[in-house]
Amino acid sequence: DRMPKAAALVLSSGGLHSLVTAGLASREFRIALLHIQDGRAPGAQAAAAFEKQVAHFQPVKSWKVPHPALREMALPAETAGLVHATSSDPQAPLIPLRELQLLSVAAGFARQIHATTILWGAQFDQKQTDALARNIELVQMMNGLLELLIPENSVLLKTPLMGLEDGQVVELGHQMGVPFAASWTCQMALESPCMSCPACARRTRAFRAAQLTDPLLTKRAEKSAAMAPQPAASVPPAAAAPVPARELAQAARAP
Repeated sequence: DRMPKAAALVLSSGGLHSLVTAGLASREFRIALLHIQDGRAPGAQAAAAFEKQVAHFQPVKSWKVPHPALREMALPAETAGLVHATSSDPQAPLIPLRELQLLSVAAGFARQIHATTILWGAQFDQKQTDALARNIELVQMMNGLLELLIPENSVLLKTPLMGLEDGQVVELGHQMGVPFAASWTCQMALESPCMSCPACARRTRAFRAAQLTDPLLTKRAEKSAAMAPQPAASVPPAAAAPVPARELAQAARAP
């Protein structure tokens, strides 16, 4: 008999990277999905995308956990310097120790279900070498901390997308057949992605690099076409009234 799969927890923002990470994890583990509602502007859209991912992957357990304190501790934008974010949360860099707090919450829920692994879809543009190196070091330090705090049942943090380019992440998701429409990337709280914010621009570049069509872009185009005013139907000219037979006869007898 085959050994049963171990349990693993996927920390999900409802975004594209979380979706692909869950796809990878489901091949190796019995997964649980955790979505931390951190008060970002498109929070409802991200939560709706998370629910779609839950419906697709059918995890053994799923949680949507409110964490408003994250937003309350955010630094004032005017004192934080230049902020440029390509994730669905443009204010993420303003939250002190954000990654440590999210991963700590994930570790608690992982412990609850006796998970051996936490999977985090963190991934950075390869040009952002400083951010990439910092997060690799963060993962190493977090694993050391988890081993120290849970020595009897250690939990390992993994970031399977960390070394990939954006286009490679999309290609990987396509190969696994994940539903890209079940993800939210836009920084705006709109019904459809704005396709102009930094996060949407990055997503567009990723699909272009993978030579694939983003289903969210297709749905947006279809919706725009459906809402476009339709041309007025042409009205055929009215038919001439028939001439009575008596009048035709009189006209024929006329010289």
